[in-house]
Amino acid sequence: MRFKIHILFVILFWGCTQTLFGLEGRPKIRRACLNRSDSTLDLHWNKPADNCGSFTHFNLYGRDNSLSIFEFLGTYTNYSSTSLTLKLKNVKAWEFYLVYHKACNGTDSIHSDTVFIDNTAPSNSTLDSVSVDLTTQKALIGWSKSGDADVEGYYIYNVSSSGLNSIITTSSGLVYLDIGARNPGTSVQSYKIAAFDSCKNASLISQEHSTIWLQSTYNQCNKSISLQWTPYVGWPVSNYDIYLKIDAGNFTKIGSVISNINQFTYNFNQFGSTYCFFIRANKQGSPITSSSNATCNATDNIVPSKNSYIAKVSVINEVIEFVGIIQPNSSVEKINIYKKVGNGAFVIWNTRIIANPVLGETIRIIDNDVNVHTKTYSYYFTTEGPCSLIFDSSQIASTILLTVTMSQPGDQTLNWNSYAEFIKFTENQQVLLSSDQNSNYGSTWNILNTLGTGIATYQDFTTVSINQQRICYCIRAIENNIQAPFNRKDSSYSNVECVTADPIVYFPNAIQLNGFNTVFLPQGVFIDYSKSYFLIYDRWGQLLYETNDIRKGWDGTANGELVQSDVYAYKAVIIGLNGKILNFDGTITVLK
Repeated sequence: MRFKIHILFVILFWGCTQTLFGLEGRPKIRRACLNRSDSTLDLHWNKPADNCGSFTHFNLYGRDNSLSIFEFLGTYTNYSSTSLTLKLKNVKAWEFYLVYHKACNGTDSIHSDTVFIDNTAPSNSTLDSVSVDLTTQKALIGWSKSGDADVEGYYIYNVSSSGLNSIITTSSGLVYLDIGARNPGTSVQSYKIAAFDSCKNASLISQEHSTIWLQSTYNQCNKSISLQWTPYVGWPVSNYDIYLKIDAGNFTKIGSVISNINQFTYNFNQFGSTYCFFIRANKQGSPITSSSNATCNATDNIVPSKNSYIAKVSVINEVIEFVGIIQPNSSVEKINIYKKVGNGAFVIWNTRIIANPVLGETIRIIDNDVNVHTKTYSYYFTTEGPCSLIFDSSQIASTILLTVTMSQPGDQTLNWNSYAEFIKFTENQQVLLSSDQNSNYGSTWNILNTLGTGIATYQDFTTVSINQQRICYCIRAIENNIQAPFNRKDSSYSNVECVTADPIVYFPNAIQLNGFNTVFLPQGVFIDYSKSYFLIYDRWGQLLYETNDIRKGWDGTANGELVQSDVYAYKAVIIGLNGKILNFDGTITVLK
């Protein structure tokens, strides 16, 4: 009985000593983590209480295998420490414990528990679903909580098109909205997940889950919208539900298809509305779903064109300018331009796409395949909308063909076909005069007369002269004033026709090489110098000189030397500005 009392006393005394000397509680190591890339230890623990303030230091001991004895790794004097970092000599399976020296006499100690480096990864995690958030149109990733106690968070991986996994973020929650640059509205987005613990030990990467990528095609002609989508990847799908929202309404389910179908066609009744869709995949035997991106289609009415017309067809030098006007606010997609030569049949000549039918368009085309001096050319166009619908047709417009006849110099008769194809009809006509055959609508003309409509002939008495060897005419038709909706006033020009008199030419009969008249040079008027030429022969018929430019003349040389005084023959072909050809043969006397 006494023995028992003594034992009880000792036990009570020991307990009081522990309290008295501050040895209360025991340090608890929470985790020991090892960075295997640089063998750095990261140790965390819960420190004991120091009731009497007698703490002096604590020591760390460790060993890298169970057959070795623990070795001293360091002494630390900061009582507040609950973690430390230490570089180890290797990356083996280390085991550690702490010893706190904190009794009031400075000799007592408290040992912590013994722990191994944490090399155990959490159990594998799986994704519940990858969906597209309806509001943000970003990928929304969800997963179930890991069953392991030591799970600090989760790695979220994006899977590239080449199959590479890249960590895009870490999360301690169970859902993540990917607000990065990845866009599930333009391509499939794939994700994986892995859990990691407090030592950053990661589980195996989960199975891949991929978003549903929805695309739509609007067919205005059929009044339909076709949907196509990629299958959900991650779990077996029982079926896909199709949801629709019209304008500012709410999404409602409009249909469902089985899992092996990934397309759907919606037929609408009303133009002018915006139709938005998304697809929802349902997991087999589970309430879990995944939604696609949303896609919207604005539908517009087919509006026929009105008041499209040919502003003008006009001759510019040797080509024809075609100008057509497409009025705004229609559904015109292109125009088909038809052309007729003389009295022939109309054939398709050109097509032109209308870039922005809402704004309308002015179409200007140059027709090079013409002969404006001999033929008239007629044009019209049709407007074409969606579904190859022909809306309307313009008026027919024909070029003005002018002919000029000179009965004698100073008496010219002009004839032409009146231009009556302006959309607002012709206000008047002008007979224009110039001395330049290259004059066009941008040139300065002399207005001979202004005529009313319906007149197609005119007699002019302008004479040619040495100073004005060529007379050129043109007819200009002028449209009536601007009026809505035809907000322009145009002019149409005919071809330019020129007349001149027959060429008049004089040949000298002698030249004196050392005198004043040293060059044999034909003189005259109404000559086309670019086409006229002459040749010089000696008395035996040998060619001494020839030129294609009679303005250069012959200086009495042959082969670089002056010829002898003698009589020489010449042959000349003189072509007039009016095209008349004159042939001359004669002799020239050369004197020294």
